[in-house]
Amino acid sequence: MTDQIGVLGGATTASAATTTVYTVPSSKAARGKVFWMIQGHSDGTTDIKITVNAIDVMSHANITASNYLFSSPNALKEGPLSALPTGVDGDTTGSPAPTEYFLSAADTVTYTITGSTAISCNVQFVGTEIDV
Repeated sequence: MTDQIGVLGGATTASAATTTVYTVPSSKAARGKVFWMIQGHSDGTTDIKITVNAIDVMSHANITASNYLFSSPNALKEGPLSALPTGVDGDTTGSPAPTEYFLSAADTVTYTITGSTAISCNVQFVGTEIDV
């Protein structure tokens, strides 16, 4: 077995569904952060919820029409912004959120979109996966 560092899992499903981003393999443990960005539907009725091991860590209802919600170095939820984040400061830089999660084998990171399908969505779990 080999330790890994970087993007441990990711998903881009933008339809209304629950999507698994990452599941810790057996005989492994992981430490990492959630990095995500979503562009809501033009009708403003896209909802998103991110869970870590079945615990809701972020949710937002009715993303403003076609606007972007995302994680930043300052918070798990920034926006909504009418344009892509500019990177001018911490509040407008898309990056992994500051909270670190410690996961055991079979723990999962998922997201659920309800309401209208998003225009785009990208959720990643980035960090380190080690043998235990």
